[in-house]
Amino acid sequence: MKPSIKNIAELCKLNPSTVSRALNNKYGVKPETRKSVMEAAVELGYVPNLAARELVYKKGNLVCIIIPESDAEAQPAFFAMLPYMNRILRTHGMETMIYAFDPYRYRQGELMELVQKRNLRGCIVLPGFMKHHNIFNDIRTITTPCVVLEVSVNSEMCSSIHTDEVYGAYIATQHIIDFGHTRIGFINGPSNVQICEERMSGYKKAIENAKLILKDEDVVYSDFTGKGGGEAIITLLKQSPDLTAVFIANDLMAMGAISKLSEEGYHIPGDISVVGFDGLFVSQYYNPPLTTIKNDDYTIAIQAAKSLMGIIEQNTVAEIRIKPELIYGKSVKRLTT
Repeated sequence: MKPSIKNIAELCKLNPSTVSRALNNKYGVKPETRKSVMEAAVELGYVPNLAARELVYKKGNLVCIIIPESDAEAQPAFFAMLPYMNRILRTHGMETMIYAFDPYRYRQGELMELVQKRNLRGCIVLPGFMKHHNIFNDIRTITTPCVVLEVSVNSEMCSSIHTDEVYGAYIATQHIIDFGHTRIGFINGPSNVQICEERMSGYKKAIENAKLILKDEDVVYSDFTGKGGGEAIITLLKQSPDLTAVFIANDLMAMGAISKLSEEGYHIPGDISVVGFDGLFVSQYYNPPLTTIKNDDYTIAIQAAKSLMGIIEQNTVAEIRIKPELIYGKSVKRLTT
């Protein structure tokens, strides 16, 4: 016999009506009560009739995690956060689905159509959409709670979670400066991406604070791919052949740059030092292990899920910045003074 709401109520010593409200994420249930109900439901193996429930309630309990559709090798590192998001949302009685939009074929209003078609309770938008993309215009017009990662969206129903990109780029560049380097190049990602603008700001801040000379030819832009990083490092060294170090705006470009430099006969870090950004797992098994800036994927994921529930349950909107950390590898040489 399948367990019922009545069985959960008996286990938790609650009224069936309270259990029903907790399972359906309705107002008037304390967080600790909802948590105990959800744990009892899991323990008993309770499976709700979702089809029947969504006929009764106007809003379902389905949260959509939206990703950009892409064939590029530079897939968002944020995919590692999905299990953590799902865990938090599940404790609040939410189901999750993943949906991919093609950033280049997105049609204004598609997000609203998805929300209505799937009766969504909320959305979490992962990075990969340009900051002026139409999906953010749609978020500003809908009343469905949303959380956006790495882009600021001015909306009463949307929270934003950011890595502190300026800080991350600053400590990356400052680390190179601390090792005695005074000519430091920068390979950035696309100029129209918000995180790239912020990483550029952090690089400039460190250079200026150290009273070093900031030259236009010391900065080039690429596409976040390994191939792009390899091409960019050759361009950069042709423009500024006296560079002794380079900060690169993601690990994939950094590893591509190191591979290309090795092909050209350079020794890393003997001839040129390299620092990346993102803290990809594989970067520590590269040759040499990459010094990089690591995003706190766990904290970002937890904050994203909790922020969405904060909007759903309490209409509370927030903008949160999370500081990354420096991961020490062996790709930076200390210069003698």
